Amino acid sequence: MGAPAEAKFYRQHESDLDASVFRIDENKFMGIKLDPDLDLVDENGQMRKFKEFTGKPVILIWSYFTCDGSCSAVNAELVNLLEKAKIKGIGSDVEILTISFDADDTLETLKTFKKKLAVPEALQPGWHFALFKNRENIEPATASTGFKFFWAPQDKIFYHPNVFIFLTPEGRISRYLYALVNTPKDVTLALLEAKAGHFKANETLDFAISLCYSYNYKEGRYTFNIPLFVGVGSLMLGISTLIGSVFFYRFRKIKGGKAQ
Repeated sequence: MGAPAEAKFYRQHESDLDASVFRIDENKFMGIKLDPDLDLVDENGQMRKFKEFTGKPVILIWSYFTCDGSCSAVNAELVNLLEKAKIKGIGSDVEILTISFDADDTLETLKTFKKKLAVPEALQPGWHFALFKNRENIEPATASTGFKFFWAPQDKIFYHPNVFIFLTPEGRISRYLYALVNTPKDVTLALLEAKAGHFKANETLDFAISLCYSYNYKEGRYTFNIPLFVGVGSLMLGISTLIGSVFFYRFRKIKGGKAQ
């Protein structure tokens, strides 16, 4: 299933621009709630409030629909990550929302972008594409998530970060994952975080496993939680030592009693 989406990757523009300029100050924006009354227009031309897409974890992608480079690649990457991670319940348990930050995008450019992306049937019920109803809301809304962008006239493209923004069911930011460096495991763990403790019975084991990882801000992905392993190891060693000492003390006491 991943091959069709992979085929839609476009060559990304090369630039001498320092990518760190677009790095989001994640700690500053974690927990921020997006405006639930933000007015959007979906792929069917329907007026929608942002809050209509919440109530379950949301993966938000800021893109622009005339992009022939990174936006296409980033959305296609999410298709592949979701398929490889075998994420179920897209539409019932998870929503995906790709919103254009380009004031010049239209329903026509949206539909062209969506058609090229070729979202697999299993993901279609929960993957939505939208435009801003009012262009004056674009900058405040994107800025509220730490997302920066600017138009480069010489290149005729927007420069911007390529990031998946994970939101809780209440619409609060719970995690950022930068594109092109993540694995299916990272997406699975980010979604577990976004669920904010509301797990189904069959997700309990996944949650327990997730405790073995922590988000590495330097690498922009999840890595083994070394301090946790050290702490658990020290605790287990302490318990084993205590139990051993108790058995040794009792053994000596019993042996001493028999000798008398």
